[in-house]
Amino acid sequence: MRIAIFTMMRLGPSLAYATASIFVLSMLLLESYPSSASAWWLHMTILPVMREPIYLLLAVPGIGIWSAMALLTLASIFGIRVALQPQRYHRSGFIHAHIALIATGLTMGRAAVAQAGLSDFTLPQFQRGDWSFLPLSYSTLGTFLFISVFLACICCHVRIIKRPLSA
Repeated sequence: MRIAIFTMMRLGPSLAYATASIFVLSMLLLESYPSSASAWWLHMTILPVMREPIYLLLAVPGIGIWSAMALLTLASIFGIRVALQPQRYHRSGFIHAHIALIATGLTMGRAAVAQAGLSDFTLPQFQRGDWSFLPLSYSTLGTFLFISVFLACICCHVRIIKRPLSA
């Protein structure tokens, strides 16, 4: 039972990457079917959760929408393998989980900023000199993803601490 619980906890980053992949898919659906209510619902549901990481990924030169979709799908599949065989992938599981944590944490902090496009990634409060923290977004999906990825990171830290130094 304990092993199953830890495996489910380690699947958090895969869930985050899969959600990001579904967001990219919703963008492709909107491009093909702009009048579809279900495509708009899917896009608007995931938009506050995955907007910032996906737009940052798409801003990288050479990364198009199809390559982003492939990259996120492969990251999700790799995370499933890491979750099922954690003893083989100590370092890569650690990196995989912490990249997902940074992406979901970035989303939670930046979702309070009203932004519709790719034109400006700076925070308005920081430009005025107010360095206080922005309120976190209260998206249920975003909070669930952040907590699940955070638990996966804790599992990585515990696994690395418990691992013998000779290994």
